[in-house]
Amino acid sequence: MLDQLAQYGAKASFFCIGKNVQAEPAIFQRILSEGHTIGNHTHHHLNGWNTADATYLEDVQNADGYIQSNLFRPPYGRIKRSQISVLKNKYRIIMWDVLSADFDTRLTPQASLAYVLYHTKPGSIVLFHDSEKAWDRMSFALPAMLKHFSGEGYVFEKL
Repeated sequence: MLDQLAQYGAKASFFCIGKNVQAEPAIFQRILSEGHTIGNHTHHHLNGWNTADATYLEDVQNADGYIQSNLFRPPYGRIKRSQISVLKNKYRIIMWDVLSADFDTRLTPQASLAYVLYHTKPGSIVLFHDSEKAWDRMSFALPAMLKHFSGEGYVFEKL
C-alpha cells in the first residue's frame, strides 16, 4: 500500500490498531517517515456498539500509548453517543463517505473498484484496509483508483 501511494505522490491517513503498531513498529515508522498522518483506531479493533463504555475508552487509551494523534476513527464506524461525548474532548472523530468494502471476501476486486470510482467526488474520504483479508481487493482497487483519479487531476491528501 505504501509503495502504491508513493508511486502517485499520494498522502493518506492511517488509522492504526495499537496492538498492530506494537507488533510491527517498522511499518508504523515507515508510515510516519513517508509523511502520512496517523490516527487511533483502538488497541484491539473493538466495536463500540458491543463494548461497555469503560472497556472501549480504556482500549482507546491503550492505543494512545503507541499512536500519538488527535485523530480517531471508530472500528466499523460503530460508536455510542456516550463514547463520543468523552472522546470528542481529545480527538477529532473521523468517518468516511466512500467505503471500498475491500474487507468483504464475497466482493470481487473489480466490484470494489467500481464502487469507489462511482462514489468518489472531490473531498471524499475513501476507506481502504491494509489487512490480509482485504489484500486481494485493496491491492487491485487502490492502484486503479489512484491512476484513474490522478488522470482526472485529483490529488490525494492526508487529513
